[in-house]
Amino acid sequence: MSNLSRRAGRKAFKPIYLIYYRFLFGRRFPFADRLAARVRAFEAATGRGDTPLSKEAWEEQYQRGGWEFMRRLDEVARYSVIAAYLHHLKPGGSVLDVGSGEGLLADHLRPLGYSRFLGVDLSAAAIAQAAGRQDANTAFAAADAETYAPPERWDAIVFNECVYYFNDPVGTVRRYTAFLEEGGVFIVSTFRSHRADVIVKRL
Repeated sequence: MSNLSRRAGRKAFKPIYLIYYRFLFGRRFPFADRLAARVRAFEAATGRGDTPLSKEAWEEQYQRGGWEFMRRLDEVARYSVIAAYLHHLKPGGSVLDVGSGEGLLADHLRPLGYSRFLGVDLSAAAIAQAAGRQDANTAFAAADAETYAPPERWDAIVFNECVYYFNDPVGTVRRYTAFLEEGGVFIVSTFRSHRADVIVKRL
């Protein structure tokens, strides 16, 4: 298939993509799995940055420094807001950071204090970069967040810019309710996209 044909096919599929996220995402109906697979293929082909990636892709991105931009000044506000929410809602509490990357949230939260902090990320390369942040109350683990079962319960569980990377975003977040202490909180941060917006609505 020529590049022109591929571009035309993607353009023709875009209205279906928009309808899928507006009305159908996360719902059961005939051929739902087949349509979801087509949408996933469209997203992969168009290079959208809000869809599931393989473990190998995450490893490659962290190894080549593809996420170093998260340390920039313009990312400080988001991390600071999450840390402030944690400090206000669960001061000094225990925090599970799902999709932690190299553990930058721990840097922002440490001055405010916490009893325990565990960062979990699919990428072993990201966790290796987080190793220098470990201390008596701070740890990191390489694991698939969609199947990971933390060994303890937590006062707060953070999903910072990661829910749209899950194959089953709503089901995965729901599964983590079993790992919250009574009265515990979820904190979810996402950017704006068709996929991210509908996930937030479903949550």
